[in-house]
Amino acid sequence: MISKKMEFWFERLSGKRFDRKLARLKGMNYLTLRIGLLLVLLDLPVMAITPENARKELAQENIPYTAEAMLNQIEKGNSEIIGWFLTIGMEVDARNEYGETGLMLAAEQGHLEITRLLLNRGADVNAKDLASRTALMNAARNGQLPVVRWLLASGASVNEISQWKNTALHEACMNGHLTTVKELLIAGADTTSFNNAGHSALIEAVIEGRENVVRFLISEGANVNARDLNGFSIGETPLIVAATKGEVNIAGLLIAKGAKVNLKTKEGQTALIYAAMSPEDRSEIAKLLISNGADINVKDNMGMTALAYALKKRDLALFRILMESGAKE
Repeated sequence: MISKKMEFWFERLSGKRFDRKLARLKGMNYLTLRIGLLLVLLDLPVMAITPENARKELAQENIPYTAEAMLNQIEKGNSEIIGWFLTIGMEVDARNEYGETGLMLAAEQGHLEITRLLLNRGADVNAKDLASRTALMNAARNGQLPVVRWLLASGASVNEISQWKNTALHEACMNGHLTTVKELLIAGADTTSFNNAGHSALIEAVIEGRENVVRFLISEGANVNARDLNGFSIGETPLIVAATKGEVNIAGLLIAKGAKVNLKTKEGQTALIYAAMSPEDRSEIAKLLISNGADINVKDNMGMTALAYALKKRDLALFRILMESGAKE
């Protein structure tokens, strides 16, 4: 019996729709589908070379038989040479000085053929480097969609966290790789996870101005008011971050989707106060916040209002906007 999971990954990896009716007509069962996936989709190069001949080939290319040399060849994308190393007996999860395995390097560079080869030879799909990063995180950071799909199909844990508590979803969002973000969410990526900076994947997308990613995350149910109030985090909301960065379109989108304009951080500061604190011109975003009910005269924990911060940085344009909107000196 062909499982839904097998059908799902057949479509993901082949890019073709799985036709159950056609499969029944052809007598396709679970075993034949697995064989098809391995022989047709995997499409790995045949290693019809002996260890002795592989050593000769390396010598002829003046490549030493060392882990460092193999990892260098992985970064260059030389799949045939990687096959020689593995045929001789090189450890498939050999690491460099940063604790990175060949799979991590292949994933980062988007070398799908090498990724498949290493996994076929037993590479640990969830291995971590010295910073606790995985191959999936590397692939997601660079938007290597085919590799991301293959890693997920091979059992990569979608919600692993790095030393900084970033997930693969954080990496994809901050770098604006929308299709990768979609793939990770399909695989069960957690949109509520916060990194060490107290940022969700949504906040990371806001910081980098990835409006298309922000829009998609919200459509998938990301909480527009979510914030981390634990540890060293001061509790910035997506809207507060948008105000800080001057992202008017993103701020408008967040407000339209229910973002609360008067939420405060642990320091008592709202999105409007953050806009006033910014060294850049934040007049437009201040107007947006005020028109959507921002409390103009709210004070932070130091007793400072948005008007006080505007005066402090000598921002006359913002000062006028606040005064005309009812700010009190």
